[in-house]
Amino acid sequence: MSDKHELTGRTSSGKFAKGSSGNPRGRPPMLSPELRKRLDKATPDIIDKVVEKALLGDLAAAKIILDRTVPISKQSSASVNIPELAMAGTTLADKAGAILSSVASGDCPADVGAVLMQSVTALGRIIEVDKLERRIAALEEA
Repeated sequence: MSDKHELTGRTSSGKFAKGSSGNPRGRPPMLSPELRKRLDKATPDIIDKVVEKALLGDLAAAKIILDRTVPISKQSSASVNIPELAMAGTTLADKAGAILSSVASGDCPADVGAVLMQSVTALGRIIEVDKLERRIAALEEA
């Protein structure tokens, strides 16, 4: 083993040799107890200062507060009515076309339309597998 490999504790392939740690000194200490006590005492004053700056129009301070207090809003599923989806005898292609038309006309939000299209796609796969299973069963009986 070369001197370089001995110093780093690695094998010639670059892996750590058995018994050699990649972190020989261990995890560094997080915060000293003294610093932790000082931060605990100063936290209310720091919060007050950030709130004060945010109220004066400091966008960075406002972002700090909002990032830690207000959850990110998620899209809510709006109730939509697409009559063609409930019609019997329509093909999956007809249903997909109805969804796209509804999104294009603004009657259905795009995110809801995307979820509906995924559902139609999943249904198509289920139908395809079901037909294949029936065909295989028919061939096995014959």
